[in-house]
Amino acid sequence: MSNLSDKTTIYLNPSVKRFLQHKAVTERRSVSEIINEEFADMLDDLDDLKEIDNRRNEDVVPFEAVLNELGLTYDDLQN
Repeated sequence: MSNLSDKTTIYLNPSVKRFLQHKAVTERRSVSEIINEEFADMLDDLDDLKEIDNRRNEDVVPFEAVLNELGLTYDDLQN
């Protein structure tokens, strides 16, 4: 188990708890590791969503313009 700095108590639905316990045994990991990994993934997703929102008003560059800038054509992509 990783070095955790805080301990907390959470109340889980019994079916969720059984699922996590089964997953932990199957994967030879602790329930805490699984929960921490899931929350870390959620934080990464939140960062991605914020970045998407920040870029929402950027100008759209047509794909053809990008190809032209790179000196490529659609046929070049097929080969």
